[in-house]
Amino acid sequence: MARLLRVGGLGLSLGAGLWLLAQLLTPRSLSGAEVAAIAVLLGLGGLALFWLGGKRDGRGRRTALTLLNGYRGTALLCVATKLGLADLLASGPRSSAELAQTLGAHAPSLHRILRGLVAVGLCFEAPDGRFGLTSAGRWLRTDIPGTLRDQALLAGEEYVGAWGSLLHTVLTGETAFDHAFGMSQWEHRRQHPELGEGFGVGLARGTTEAVDAILAAYDFAPFATIADVGGGHGALVAAILRAHPAARGILVDQPDVVAAAQPDLEAAGVAARCEVVGGSFFEHVPEGADLCILKSVIHDWDDERSLALLRNCHRALPADGTLLLIERIMPVRVDRDPHAVLLDVHMLALTGGRERTEEEYRALLTAAGFTPRRVILTTSGFSLIEARPVELSRA
Repeated sequence: MARLLRVGGLGLSLGAGLWLLAQLLTPRSLSGAEVAAIAVLLGLGGLALFWLGGKRDGRGRRTALTLLNGYRGTALLCVATKLGLADLLASGPRSSAELAQTLGAHAPSLHRILRGLVAVGLCFEAPDGRFGLTSAGRWLRTDIPGTLRDQALLAGEEYVGAWGSLLHTVLTGETAFDHAFGMSQWEHRRQHPELGEGFGVGLARGTTEAVDAILAAYDFAPFATIADVGGGHGALVAAILRAHPAARGILVDQPDVVAAAQPDLEAAGVAARCEVVGGSFFEHVPEGADLCILKSVIHDWDDERSLALLRNCHRALPADGTLLLIERIMPVRVDRDPHAVLLDVHMLALTGGRERTEEEYRALLTAAGFTPRRVILTTSGFSLIEARPVELSRA
């Protein structure tokens, strides 16, 4: 577009000059002043288009540079979070020397980091040289609802490294995270429990934010026992059980994950009605539920692993049972949901999984022995994909 404007503007200016020359060399009905005025207007219009094209071209370059320099903000966020700077500045501005003494840090280097945080908008520098938190920086505090602290740590410690190895994935099809870290993200988080805990907290928060929309969109009343497979600390099943006091729940996830779920279930008042099962859902999904829910689970895995999990759910469900996937639907065109498209690349980098279109989910479910019934879009951005087991394929 920028190039088109520049070429068009240059053409209009040259055309105005040629038109003026033609008017001067041939008989004309317009006066000399009128000819000159029209030529000047056309010429100025052409120059304006040329200038606008150059400005748009410059804007495109600035956009590209902003994207290229994104690593700076991510690194500063991670450093600030690991140092706990937001919590230290929660009570008001402090000098870099005072902060360095508290942290046992190298004062000159910390001062430069703080100025970097000012540059990216997370801190401000007071007239006396002390540093304080901006409205953006306060989101790194640990004591506020919706804190971004855990996401900042994951981005700096894991995501940057994985995304940095995307070229390896493009060339080989292998998962970028595994190439960068020499292990899967699940194993990495087992070795770094603080990252695993932060990831779990983030998932639970996302579920809590979406749960009202899910409950409003789907009727869970007909189900006696609801299994939340890969349900983390149980935020979803707890919300469903609170809304339906007659129902019982089964929470299924890795042993180290569900080990931390009991306090949350007790706080929700549903611990007595929810069985907690630790283990790999690729090996076994417990029976006894008439509804199996998989929220934000299938997108973590490629088709082969997804089919293995879905077939385990198929074996666990009764013939009249129901499977409910809660996922974001991949748009056909990028501009319909850019967030889902970038999340798809995120899955490519971290787990080898993928976001899927509605048709891809239907095909996957059919291959696993289910009949897809309906897709319900919620106000949270998640879609509910309902399916029933095919009786003939249960053998």
